[in-house]
Amino acid sequence: MAKVKIYFDPIGNTMNIWWGKPNDAHSSEEVNSPYRNDVIIKNKKGGPISIEIIGLLPKELNVSEEIAKKLQKNKTPFLLSSG
Repeated sequence: MAKVKIYFDPIGNTMNIWWGKPNDAHSSEEVNSPYRNDVIIKNKKGGPISIEIIGLLPKELNVSEEIAKKLQKNKTPFLLSSG
């Protein structure tokens, strides 16, 4: 049974689902549909090994939308953290 790895990026609003090895990634292909613009990652043989789901979160929960609003409002850089 293959292991599935899921990576969620709340700032980029994406989720990657890997059922193959990330090191085997060779090419990617955008999947255009009326509803989504996701990306299929393929190995050298052209077999799919991952999918990247773009725009996973609704606008109300999208962190990047909130950052963009603050940047537009303040016109100053927005720090996520300081060290």
